[in-house]
Amino acid sequence: MPTRTPGLKKLLASLTIAGFAFAFVASIATVAEAQKKSKSTQNEAEWIAYDAAAKTVTVKITSTGKGPNKKLLKKGKEATLNVIPEGSILTRTSVAVNGVKGDITDISAGKTVNIYWVPDPKKEGELFARKIDVIMSEEELDARYGAGD
Repeated sequence: MPTRTPGLKKLLASLTIAGFAFAFVASIATVAEAQKKSKSTQNEAEWIAYDAAAKTVTVKITSTGKGPNKKLLKKGKEATLNVIPEGSILTRTSVAVNGVKGDITDISAGKTVNIYWVPDPKKEGELFARKIDVIMSEEELDARYGAGD
């Protein structure tokens, strides 16, 4: 069996450590990029329509976004986002009307919504709406809960 010199052992140990360090740094960069893609961006928008056949919603952006992808949607422009209207709470687009669970079909044109979205992980270049919160007007709140009671 050949014997190794002490210098060769140190070189192999250094290369091994460098390889592990490189793999570790590469995995951290990948995780950071995945987290950036998975963190939602929020926009306030006017509800235009829900297309059940295409499983998309169309909104008109009324305020600039908050989140990692805020530059993708512009104020005053329409945006179409993919949705999953039913299924597991972990995978579907959730809808809340004034904080109470609602259905995507409950939203009428012209309503103000907060829409939380990410780049669609299944369709390159498209957007996916994770959550939609319907904002009720003062008049709707008064009618529902009684004004000045």
